[in-house]
Amino acid sequence: DAGYAVRTAIDGLEAVGMLQRFVPSVMLVDMEMPRMNGIELTAHVRDSERTKNIPVIMITSRSTEKHRQMGKEAGVDVYLTKPFSDDALIEHVERLVHR
Repeated sequence: DAGYAVRTAIDGLEAVGMLQRFVPSVMLVDMEMPRMNGIELTAHVRDSERTKNIPVIMITSRSTEKHRQMGKEAGVDVYLTKPFSDDALIEHVERLVHR
């Protein structure tokens, strides 16, 4: 609804495959995904010269400091806990895409 072209991956491994063909302006990842979770996916993104600068927004129900620290260590740019407002998400996307 905000005017962005969106591509969706079922899980982290599918996202890795998509990243071989397409480098997005920003990634929204869930901490809890099958086969490859959001922390592992973010670490993979940061380990590649081609994708290391993609901003990553992690969306999760995990609100503990331990989980936030895990996201930070993996290279997450923004850590959003559920529930969150669409307006807040769009503000983060716009800031990261236009930085």
